[in-house]
Amino acid sequence: MKESEFQEILPSKLSGSTLNKQGRIEKDTEFWEFLLMIGFGNVSLTEELYQRLRQQIAPEDWRFPLLKIGESRFLSLRGREFESYTQLGKASSMIFSQSNFPRENIRLELISLYDYVITLHNDKIRNLPVNLSALYSGKHLTTNSHFKLAFDFQIARILVRGHGYPIGHIINALRKLETHNLNIPTCIGYRTIGIIAKNRQEYNLAHEFFDGAIAMARQMDLNVYVNQTHNARAIAYYSQGKIELAEQTLLKIIPDGPLDPILPILGENLALIAEKRQDPDLAVEHIKKALDVALQLDSVSRLPGECLYLGDIYRDHYGDLAQAEYYYKLGFDHSQRYAEHGISLTGDRKKVTDAYLKISRAAKATVVGGGSPAKIDHFSFAGGKPWKEIKDIFQYQLILHHTDANSNSKRMAKKLGLPASTLYSIQNRLKSRGYQLPARGEAPPGETHELQTYLNTHTDLSWDEVNQIFEREMIHYLYEKYGYNKHRMANILDLSYPSIIDKTRELTRIDAHFLAN
Repeated sequence: MKESEFQEILPSKLSGSTLNKQGRIEKDTEFWEFLLMIGFGNVSLTEELYQRLRQQIAPEDWRFPLLKIGESRFLSLRGREFESYTQLGKASSMIFSQSNFPRENIRLELISLYDYVITLHNDKIRNLPVNLSALYSGKHLTTNSHFKLAFDFQIARILVRGHGYPIGHIINALRKLETHNLNIPTCIGYRTIGIIAKNRQEYNLAHEFFDGAIAMARQMDLNVYVNQTHNARAIAYYSQGKIELAEQTLLKIIPDGPLDPILPILGENLALIAEKRQDPDLAVEHIKKALDVALQLDSVSRLPGECLYLGDIYRDHYGDLAQAEYYYKLGFDHSQRYAEHGISLTGDRKKVTDAYLKISRAAKATVVGGGSPAKIDHFSFAGGKPWKEIKDIFQYQLILHHTDANSNSKRMAKKLGLPASTLYSIQNRLKSRGYQLPARGEAPPGETHELQTYLNTHTDLSWDEVNQIFEREMIHYLYEKYGYNKHRMANILDLSYPSIIDKTRELTRIDAHFLAN
């Protein structure tokens, strides 16, 4: 479909046109390429465009699903993979339910565009096997000759990658994109072929195509693809055993801000190098930084695997089961949320789910079987107390626990991963409720609370991490103590029944005793 057939989707200032990297208007561009490829060069301009389109296109408008597909593509490019997936879901429900399209061929073109984008996004987040039939169907539905070439390239990629076709098959598809001056798909294609050649251990060919991708990306000022190709090349060097070259290549990556989606991938690969050099502490540091960004982006493809890595290394290398459970639980929660929205529980999402369920059941079996009464000893103070008081006691003891080693409040705040102002507010809240905190230079009270031995096993956790672990274990303990009766538990803890339901929901997933009552 030519851009002229879709003029009415754009504000009048942009109708009949597309944008070059400087934001100026250029004529005679295929609209599908404009829609799918904006955002590579000028993020702020793209965000401004979509904001204007959202103001002008109502949800009942036939153009709204096209807007959702475009937004999804942009979100995916920015690493916001879960949000991208949900936008595609909205587009799908509208495309297949609306009947107000001006012409039938417009509806078919939208289905074609949806088939293309959802197939690529599912492949990116490793959601189900790649759907070749959707690509063949989409190619059949579109009348846009350039879009057909894009479909041909993706079909060739899947056939070469997973069906044993020779690499020349996808190279031929790339040359057709190149011949028709489809520059951004060509740039992407060069990198894609480099990765396929690397996977086949054809390293000279891989580096040849990486060179082509970087040259094109620099010519078009597409830093996102310069970075991604540096990353792909670094992996090739790593596979060749050239660790120094791999690290040097990764260090060429220049992120575009603190939430650049390249950062989780960069952290994972730097961790591999640290692990190769037998430096697990540095590997953990890299993965934690990667996970911090992945959590903010809600990255379906990166987050579960990073949680799995940290859980495994804390369990197997450090022997810290509490930390291992924390990261397995984090990956489990996100994987379950993704599954609730239709994303398959496969790959790392399944592995981290299985790891969490296994470690949780093992911990419960130890307590039930009498192997370790420590949890009961640690938490016996909570009997009969409301939840607010239990949390206050824990946080008071947590601050006392860190007072010896970190008598300076700023150092303590840094150790706990809190802003100094937040720690100050917590201390003031506790003082207002009658908890006496030592003045600067004073030793903590001489009497040792039962929680201190519990905290000895969690010394290196941040404030948020240790509070989450404590709350989960305490709720588990109290649920057993009060006979698995949520109403009784809510009454004693002075919490609403819905609040108790929320707090025990994870337990109902893993233990047959925790049934509704």
